[in-house]
Amino acid sequence: MSSPWDIIILGCGRLGSNLKTALESEKLHVLGVRRRPVPGDPTFIALDLDLAQSWDQLAQLTLTQRTVIIATVTPDARTEDAYRERYVGVSARLRQFQSLSGRRHPVIWVSSTAVFGQHQVGNLDESVQPEPDHWRGHRLREAEQNIEQSNAPTTVVRLTGLYTAESLSRLKETEFRAQLNPESVSNRIHREDAVSWLSALASSHLAGQRIPQLIHGVDEGSANYQQIFDRLDGLSSEVQPAVAGRVLQTRYRDRMPALRYPSIDLVISSP
Repeated sequence: MSSPWDIIILGCGRLGSNLKTALESEKLHVLGVRRRPVPGDPTFIALDLDLAQSWDQLAQLTLTQRTVIIATVTPDARTEDAYRERYVGVSARLRQFQSLSGRRHPVIWVSSTAVFGQHQVGNLDESVQPEPDHWRGHRLREAEQNIEQSNAPTTVVRLTGLYTAESLSRLKETEFRAQLNPESVSNRIHREDAVSWLSALASSHLAGQRIPQLIHGVDEGSANYQQIFDRLDGLSSEVQPAVAGRVLQTRYRDRMPALRYPSIDLVISSP
């Protein structure tokens, strides 16, 4: 494709691929970067973002000053080394990439609300400073700080738990439920809504609009797991919002697209 790329998605796994499809439906030129090639599709490029030479190749791409870079990278394993390599390593290389002449591109970095420590409770919106108490939160926060130090416009999007109707059905399984504390709060956003918000942010950056530097991706239905279990089991007709515990919120809901699934009630009641 000879035209400059409008969007570069680093780490084009499931979320990144869903986002790529959504952006392409808006007639944007989107390049997906992933380690495994997609034969016959020139809108994907196979690169290992852990390697310096891959960033040399990215530097050769035809971009505009407003080309938006979206990072949806994920670690290969749930270990501290894997998180350090993927999140901290890629964010550091991306910050360095942004320092190159002519490469001051807007960046959207997908992070997680796991940056908050388990001791942090109450309404946790973007004004609350995270206090990680686990290596996972520390590494995620370190990556966010790399992005924040970029000399380009940046938006960190901390997503809560992504779910679909299929993944929600796992909560009906006895063995899976046994791993969860019924009194703890589940903070979630449907995968389609996460894609919608990321797509809207990308379009806003392309248009040169001012975007918040930090946004929490969460629906309006944070609830404790017992409420969700009762709803799935037909013991209640509606999930009641959590009034205590670890409740994630966003200050920017009015600036984002309306949620298709404001709570899991709509997903559960859908045929």
